[in-house]
Amino acid sequence: MKPIFLLIAFIVMTSVSAQVIKNEVSTGQAKHPHLPLVDLNSRLQDKFNAVNYQGYYLANASLPDVSGSPFPFEDAVIIINTTDGKAYKVPNGNYNASTDEVVSNFAKDSSFVFQSNTIKSVKFQKYTAKPYSDTTSKISFYFELTPHASIRLLKKYSAKVIDGQINVLTKQKTSSDMFSLSDSYGITIDDKTVTEFKLNKKSVLKLLSSHKKLIQDFVKNENLSYKEEYDVIRMLNYYSVISKSN
Repeated sequence: MKPIFLLIAFIVMTSVSAQVIKNEVSTGQAKHPHLPLVDLNSRLQDKFNAVNYQGYYLANASLPDVSGSPFPFEDAVIIINTTDGKAYKVPNGNYNASTDEVVSNFAKDSSFVFQSNTIKSVKFQKYTAKPYSDTTSKISFYFELTPHASIRLLKKYSAKVIDGQINVLTKQKTSSDMFSLSDSYGITIDDKTVTEFKLNKKSVLKLLSSHKKLIQDFVKNENLSYKEEYDVIRMLNYYSVISKSN
């Protein structure tokens, strides 16, 4: 009798899981109507654990008629910490800079998209991304460049589609549309809200005005540039150290 009970239990679990996945896929289709959906019948075996992450599946992570990629990194193992205190190690993880979403590219043209409102933080290979609110109260993922400094420097990736060239006579496209990746910076002091920040001398010295002379000396002695990301990270970390010591 045991094999029969196991078979019945498996059928029930498969049916329930499939329905959950269909609901998640419906959510994804509503949010991204331009993207085709994954064929559920061919990928159910991969779904049981991933459903626990809360999200939905999409085929063709990039738009089918757009060249390039909205992903700023190579796919790698990421660690997602959720708002309910759980942590998941996710293979083939990445960040979609076009949709501001964390994904797992589990197949060449398919992604599992994680629900942003369930994510507390995401540890990528080098930096951690967290949701922050900007001055318009819009919440987006920002990457923390100075996580241990008193003033955190944050980086935001964005991707937009650039239209391809069109022949003015034939009205036909002579080149395909393509993704264009860009980045911008912000700062946070309260670990909640983000203010736009430019990597230049004026902005840096205004931000660190309480130790302006020490910062200027540090920049000169270390031959740093106010326009270089890594150099500004060093300035903010240095500022944090001297602020604690004074």
